[in-house]
Amino acid sequence: MNPSLKVIHYQVNNFRNLINVEHRPSPALNVIAGENAQGKTNLLEAICVLATGTSFRTSSDRVMVNEKAQSYQVWGRYEYQERCFETTVKYDRDQGKKITLNGRKTNPHNPDRLRVVVFTPDDLYLVKGSPSRRRFFLDFFLKQASTEYGYQLDNYVKILRKRNALLKNNQAATKTFALTTEVFAEEAVKIILARINIVNLLDQLAGPIYEEMSEEQGGGLKIRYAISFPLDNGKINFDILRSAMLNQLKQIYEQECARKSSLIGPHRDDINIYLNDRPARQYASQGQQRSIAVSLKLAELAALQKTKGEYPVFLLDEVLSELDNERQKRLLRYLQGASFQSFLTTVHAESPYFKGNEAYVCHMANGQLFRKE
Repeated sequence: MNPSLKVIHYQVNNFRNLINVEHRPSPALNVIAGENAQGKTNLLEAICVLATGTSFRTSSDRVMVNEKAQSYQVWGRYEYQERCFETTVKYDRDQGKKITLNGRKTNPHNPDRLRVVVFTPDDLYLVKGSPSRRRFFLDFFLKQASTEYGYQLDNYVKILRKRNALLKNNQAATKTFALTTEVFAEEAVKIILARINIVNLLDQLAGPIYEEMSEEQGGGLKIRYAISFPLDNGKINFDILRSAMLNQLKQIYEQECARKSSLIGPHRDDINIYLNDRPARQYASQGQQRSIAVSLKLAELAALQKTKGEYPVFLLDEVLSELDNERQKRLLRYLQGASFQSFLTTVHAESPYFKGNEAYVCHMANGQLFRKE
């Protein structure tokens, strides 16, 4: 059996409508059932915050604090590499956020933090959605796979903002802009190389998973990273990418000055997804596109296991209602046979696919969690 991270016990206080929720989950599939607006998504969000320090729904911690409270706190105990860890994320409206690991203050980049993969209905539009959705998919993965990537992305965003500010203030002819552009290209290439490597790994993993999820034989799913500037050389390394990017920046200098924005770089890159050598965005059916999205998320789990040595925790929020019966059955069969821990929210607690004791089912109502007998 492949090793995986397991949440043993967690507690959520004053997080949205979750005043005091305590849960000792199963190490396998945990189903959180209940009507809409009862707190199911809030519970997954809290686990995501516990792992990453951030939400998959908002960038504001303030909106996650219960309206009658001053702060929220999420505490959890989990197993990782045969060791047990305790972590707490606390946010106070006045004092800000504090993250601790085994009693010591830490940050979201700590390599011993809990890791998660999040799957929401929005992710079912990975194929035909905007490029920003696919870039977020890569960045969310890479920040958990690599401590270094989180810092690199932060650095890139800072230098991008500085370069854009210079363009907006008509300072593109200054020495400062020239130096900023040099650093901009260097930081950009670090991001691009990391993304290319992970897309190549996802490409290897997603094809077989897609065949299992769709029962379409032939390995027709391919994933390629799409750089926002042309390459003259078939080889890709740091120097080649940096040279090509700087050359393209010179060629589009007038356009960037006119539009007052950086027109190439990782913030403009994309992923191209092909099914049977045709662009999936245009030629795959809606059902096929959704099977591809499911496959990409499962490939993300497998890729994290390959890069970090253990599977992360899988959080699935209301995705079953967006899949047809056959795809529901295949996904649940996969989860019930997997070695990783998963949390799945649904309004359909009585699904015939939750067989026997293979799924640990809880019910959520009014922000409270109950074990379903």
